[in-house]
Amino acid sequence: MLSIAACTKNHGDRLSVSADASANREPDPMIQQAMAVYDYDPVRALQIVDSAVIVGNLPDWWADFYRARIYGSTQVPKLIDSLLHGVKGAAGDTARVIAERLLCHDSIKASLARQQDVLEVLAHTARQQGDTLGWLQRSRELVEVCHGQGAETEALRNEAEVGAALCFLGKETEGMARIDSVIALLDVKKFNELDAMLIVLKRKVCVLADRGHYAEMLPPARQMLERLSDYEQHPDRYHDGSYREPKDSTERQDYIEFYRSKAQKYIAAAYAAIGESGSMKESFRQLEAIVRDAAAREHRARYQAIEQQYETERHRAEARRNALIAWSTGIISLLAVCFALFALYKHRETQLKNRALVRQIDEAMAYKERYEALLSPKTFDAPKSENAEEDADTDLFAQIHDTIIREQLYLNPACDRQMLIDRFGLSKERIGAAFAKGSSHPSLSAYINDLRLEHAYKLLLDQPGLDLGQVAQQSGFSSRKYFGDRFKSRYGMTPSEFRAARQ
Repeated sequence: MLSIAACTKNHGDRLSVSADASANREPDPMIQQAMAVYDYDPVRALQIVDSAVIVGNLPDWWADFYRARIYGSTQVPKLIDSLLHGVKGAAGDTARVIAERLLCHDSIKASLARQQDVLEVLAHTARQQGDTLGWLQRSRELVEVCHGQGAETEALRNEAEVGAALCFLGKETEGMARIDSVIALLDVKKFNELDAMLIVLKRKVCVLADRGHYAEMLPPARQMLERLSDYEQHPDRYHDGSYREPKDSTERQDYIEFYRSKAQKYIAAAYAAIGESGSMKESFRQLEAIVRDAAAREHRARYQAIEQQYETERHRAEARRNALIAWSTGIISLLAVCFALFALYKHRETQLKNRALVRQIDEAMAYKERYEALLSPKTFDAPKSENAEEDADTDLFAQIHDTIIREQLYLNPACDRQMLIDRFGLSKERIGAAFAKGSSHPSLSAYINDLRLEHAYKLLLDQPGLDLGQVAQQSGFSSRKYFGDRFKSRYGMTPSEFRAARQ
């Protein structure tokens, strides 16, 4: 049964998915970085906030606001509880104490916008802790603050929160009337109103489930799906530039799939409760497809993030090394002793850098293997685009890629476009179109070399006795030198440096 607990951890609620409204008023890159990771790494987020205070980018009182947000809204509160002597619920209690203290601060009292930020933390924390009276009180205060700023959509959001809290306190008639009045008043024309409508519909479903009105859960849940489908088809129609709006197509799809899975879960739960097994199974099938797709995109995003982090670190290491070499060249003849010390330090730095790169390479390869394992074999049909020709090219690339991997064609030094043309009986143009649509690599040679390098990576791990010439030959490279150049270009170190760092 859904209950007030179902309303506590919400991807789309004001504190957990939206861009940081306060950061929009006081932009700071360090704080934006903290707010990007606090959901799953609150300890790191707290460290970033502390650093911002130390360097003078953030006043103490405003740092307390971000600490309260992190304590009260992270999806892993146990990590915070462990920092606070391991007491269960300590994270939420600490968030409430900090936020209540902030309400008395002169800088907060002087700004309705800042009062809204702090009250949202208090309302969210109260809801998470099951403190329905506190949730009701803070939501009512938020309604007044929002009206004071002329933020009518925000006021309606919190009117719905008041209604939900009243329902959970046993005043179902009054509370549901408030929620229904908000739904009637919300004119969904822009994203901010759409987001508010989804939150209100979700609150209504939670209340209906808590009261056992399972059949009545279906209309608002289906309404959520209808709104999401329209938003997915016409995103430009909803664009309003509000801080809540997803910043790109990836964030938008994450937003849509999160709420879509919520709605499908509500529908499946309702059908299960009323005994309609056929409809329940269909809802669960759709939910499984949504969750699987979301999991695949999450693994792909993490893999890409690790790759980007590795590239950034490699460039920084290269820049540091070049700067140090340029500096040492000018003084080498006069400072022989210093040069020797520097060479020792440089060697140590390179070792540490190579070890860090090796760890990042291992993580990137592991994430790639998990991502590919997740996608193949698929348990549901992938969605087709409107362009049948693009789908055909993508499917053809998948078949070619599968054959190349299965038969290890890339291990043949002669593997090139002509070999693939002969092997698959396709034209040069057809092969080119398949790789252009299906592959993320800039060229066929880059694709082949990437597979060879991954094979070489495994050989270096599994067969440490092979010399580098044998590794190059068994991986399909025409020469040891070319292999070394490609390996360093890809991983930021030579094969021998990689092997030494592994040892």
